[in-house]
Parts: sequence; structure tokens; C-alpha cells
Amino acid sequence: MRLSTVTFLTLAALVAQDSSTEASPIPNQATSALPNASESSQAANPVEMMALTPSLAVSIPEMITSPSFSSTESSSEKLASLSITNALDQTWLAELVKISQGEDQSQIKTSLSVAQIGTSSALNYEFSQTITLLNTLLIVATLVPSITILFFWLVRRLIVKEIVFQAQKQLNRIDNLEGQLKASKQRYQQLIKELELQVGAIQESINFLNREAQLSKSSIEQVETLKSQFVLRLQGMISEVQDLKEQALKELQEKTTETKQSIFPLLAETSVSLNGLSPSSHSTESLPKKLVDSTVVPTIKPPQSSESMIADDYLKKGEAFLIEGQFKEALNCLEQAIKTNSKLEEAWFKKATILARLQRYNEALIAYDQYLNLQPQKYEGWYNRGNVLVRLQRYAEAIESYDKAISIKPNDYESWHNRGALLRKFKRFDEALESYNKALEIAPDKYETLHNRGNVLARLQRHEEAIASYQQAIKLNPQKWELWSNQANALSALQRYEEALKSIETALSLKPNHFELLKTQANLLGKLGQNSEALELYKKALQIKPDSYETCFECGETLVKLQQYSEAITLYEQAINLKPDSAAVWRSKGMCLEKLEQYPEALASYDAALSCQSDDAETWRYRGSLLSKLKQYPEAISSLGKAISIQKELRNAKNPTISLSSQPSP
Repeated sequence: MRLSTVTFLTLAALVAQDSSTEASPIPNQATSALPNASESSQAANPVEMMALTPSLAVSIPEMITSPSFSSTESSSEKLASLSITNALDQTWLAELVKISQGEDQSQIKTSLSVAQIGTSSALNYEFSQTITLLNTLLIVATLVPSITILFFWLVRRLIVKEIVFQAQKQLNRIDNLEGQLKASKQRYQQLIKELELQVGAIQESINFLNREAQLSKSSIEQVETLKSQFVLRLQGMISEVQDLKEQALKELQEKTTETKQSIFPLLAETSVSLNGLSPSSHSTESLPKKLVDSTVVPTIKPPQSSESMIADDYLKKGEAFLIEGQFKEALNCLEQAIKTNSKLEEAWFKKATILARLQRYNEALIAYDQYLNLQPQKYEGWYNRGNVLVRLQRYAEAIESYDKAISIKPNDYESWHNRGALLRKFKRFDEALESYNKALEIAPDKYETLHNRGNVLARLQRHEEAIASYQQAIKLNPQKWELWSNQANALSALQRYEEALKSIETALSLKPNHFELLKTQANLLGKLGQNSEALELYKKALQIKPDSYETCFECGETLVKLQQYSEAITLYEQAINLKPDSAAVWRSKGMCLEKLEQYPEALASYDAALSCQSDDAETWRYRGSLLSKLKQYPEAISSLGKAISIQKELRNAKNPTISLSSQPSP
């Protein structure tokens, strides 16, 4: 490989410069020897010349102030005119250049000497050794480029590796910072949410106190109004009673006077006639007819009773039977009252009430309709009519009846409560929540309404508010296990599993061995990683209700977590017997069979799952993975492709307008 002359000359210049640096500390020679030097000096060693001659050229800037040089050196134009080119021509590196170009190969000297190093300074010696080593490395790098390339490749690799390491380190630090930032953000959001809940609770308390104050004020006003009305009514009744008393006494006095006037003359006539008769004649036939009539004790005959008074008698008799619980007899009396007076609204109302108690709801509805035709502004009729319609499962009409009752009496707690229950049944949760809130404004200490309100809030995914509602209900009635159970469900939805477990344990203390409570407790233990304890509870629940498909499936899932695949398969088969069209059970059974390396049976289970639900991406994925293990690659690729396409369709269905929303705005 031929080297360029420029390259070698450049290297020679560097060598000459370094050599002049090495020669500078040598003691000054006699300046007179330089002009008188003989021509034989040209035959001296080229390395020595390189060490002496270029020193003048290199050290020219230092000659202005340096006292170590003589005036002869500073004035010598010959030494100053000695160029770098002549020095390069006399170096051994220049000889190498000539060899590379094929010029004067015979002029190369075989003996190369190192510049003498003065003994006055060990530091200069070490420096010259370093320069020589660097020159040697430079020559080797120039003459052997492959080694140079390898060297620089290794250096580059080390540098790149170090850069990658540092970059990875910085990225890790950035990831840590991002994680801390995310955690801080979550904590910030949690604090904000807690603060909002506290503010909401305080606001609710303030509203509650305001409502209580208003209700108390309105109650006092109502009591005063009722008191005044009662006093007025009592005074009116007293005056009416006095009038009736005076009238009765007056009538009695008049009747007494008339009676006396009619009796005394008759008595006088009788005595005369008796004196004129013989003693033996005592026959009543000889007595005057008027006397016979007068022997009857005179009484005041009551006026003839009207139909309404007869209907009232039947009504009162029916009420007496109703109080005694004799519904059939009461119903007969009420029907007699209605036959006597069909416009007696109270009889219709009592009859409808008895028919509802006897669960004859259609007849009760007819009776309530008759009552409301007579008294359409009575909210009790509309409320009870709504209850009967609920029994008949005519819920829409029942809501209308409750609305009518509320329009007549807006502060009727029962109407608001029942309306909320029906709206919750129709999954109109927002309207149901509004009804429950209205009911609680009227009666805030009703635990049933607080309980139902919590259920509605849980359906609306407002679990924190639901928990608050459950806790208020628990304060009013802590012996209701349903409250503790529903509170546990809300806590579980917020992943507060330990608190939920405490709630469900309290519920079980109130209702031991309850199937649903045992299953819920087992589920919570599984979420807390206590799979052995969860398995025992699932088995206990299955002893109570062995035909529960969900419990069999969940018990099988727990066995899978404990890696008891054979026992899990047994539970899955039991669940399949209860519900053969469950794709999830078939898929889980196939996974267990695959774990036991029973690949044909596992594939059959996956196929059964797909026959139940053909768009199950998870089953297609597991099937493709199993076929890949069996080296059935075409079918595996087809199954995996099916899974990917289903997942893509699901994503598109969830985000139908994502492509439009992602476009930048103009």
C-alpha cells in the first residue's frame, strides 16, 4: 500500500518539532564552532542535526527575551534561513518516504540513534520517551491501517456503549420521575376527591340542618294552626251540644205536658164508670174502648230512619269486624252499606282496603276507582291505588298514581319512597335518586330510604356517596345485615377489600351461614390473595346451595390459582352441567387441560367454548397458542388472526369516532 508524500512529510514535521523540544535543555555549545564547521560535519548523524538545527527555527518567538542565546545566534541569518524542508530531508522519516517512492533506497542508514538526553532533568527524559512512543504509534497507525481501524472501532464501540449506558441511566431517572409525578398526581386527585366529599358532607349537613329548622318551624306553625282550629271546632261543638240539649229539654217538657193533659181526664172518667158498675162485672168488654187504648204507657215515637243512617250502621258494624280481624264479615257489612247508599265513599275505601288485604287486587282496584270518583282529591286513595297496581305489576300506572298523590300532598313520604322504588326497578336511577332525596327531606331518619338511596348511588357508580348513605342507615339500624352486605359491595368496587371484608364479617355475624354472604366473603378473600381461605368458604357455600353455577365456577377459578388443576376441572364440569352454554367455563376447563398437557381434550374444550360464543377473542387466542404448541401453524395463525380481528372490532366499536377526534383542528 503506497502512502502519500504529504502524509509522511506531515509526520516528519511533527517528529522534528518534538525532537527540537527534546534538544532544548542541552547545554549551550560554543557558538564559534558553527561558522567554522567543516564540510565533514555534513556527514554527521542526521538525527543529531535534526535535534540541533531546527531548534533555532522553532524557538524564534523566545529569542527576543531569552538571555541564554548569544548575539551570534540572534544575528546569524544562515541559521534563521534554515528551513523546515531542509530539516525534514535529513530525518529518518524522510528516508522512509523516499523508500515508498523508490528514490535513493541505498541512502537509508540502518543505525538510528535517539537524541541524547541531558542528565540534568529526569522530567525531560520521561517527556521525550512519551513523545517517542506517540510517534511510534502514529507510524504504526499509518503503516498498518487495519490495526488502526480495529483500534478506532473498539474505541467507538466503548464510547457508544458508554453513551448508551448513560442514556439508559438518564431514561431510568426520567421514568422514576414520571412515576413519582404520576403518584403525586394520583395522590393530588385523591386528596381533591376526599376534600370534595368532605365539602359535600358538610354541605349536606348544613342543608339537613336548614331543612330540619324549616320543618320544625313549619311543624310549629301547623301545630298552632291545628290548635286554633281545634279550639274553634270544640267551641262550635260545645255550642251545638248546648243547643241540642236545650231543644231536647224543651221537646221533652212539651211532650210531658201533653201527656199529663191527656192522661188525667181519662183517669177521672175511669173512676166514675167503675163506681157505676156492679162488683161482679170486671170484663174488659164493658170498659170503654177509649180506656183500653189509654191503658198503654204513652212513649215518644222516634222519627223514621233514613237510608243514610242505615248505611252508617252497616259501616260501623263493618269497621268493628275489621278491627277484630274478621275480614269476610266486615266485607259483607260494607257491601250492605254500599247497596243501601252507593255514594258512601268511606264504605268504598274500607271495602278496597279489605280486598287488598285478602289479595283480591283486581276487585280492590275497582273499589279504589269508585272511591276516587267520589273523592278525587283524597291522596290516600291515589296512594293505595298505586300500591294495588304494584301488586298487579302494572308499574307505569302505579307511578302515575303516586304522582297524583304527590301533586295533592307534596310532603307525603310514602308516595315519594314508593315512587323511587318503582323508578329504580325501571333502571331510571337519576329519577329514583331524586325521589329518595325528596322522601329523606320529609323523613330523614328512615333507614329504608337511606338504604335504597345507597343502592341507587351504587348503580350510578357513585360508590363514595353510596357508602355514606349506607353508614347513615347503619347508624339508625345496625342490626340489618343487608346494609352491611351492600356496604361491603360498595367498598369492594373501590378496591377497599379489607374494609369490605370487615363489613361482610359483621353481616355474617348477624346472618350466619347465609349463602350470598359466604360467597361474597370468599370473593373478597380471593382478591386479597388468601386463596386457601376463600376455597374453604366456597366449599361451604356449595354445601348450602350445590346447584349454584356461579359458585362452582368461582371455586374452580380459586383452585386454578392454587394450581390444583384436576380439582378445578371437576368443578368446571359441575358448572357445565348446570349451564352448558357458558363459554367462560369451557375456556377455563381448556386452560386447565392444557396445563395438564392433555392437548386434544383442551382443544375440544376451546372448540366447545367457541360454539357457545364465536366472538370470544380470548378463546381464539388460547386456541391459537395451543395449535402453535402442536405445530399446526396454519390453523394457529388463523386462530390468532381471528382473535386480533375481534379485538380490533371491539376497539372500533368502543371508539367509533376516534379517527375524527384525533385529527388536528384547522
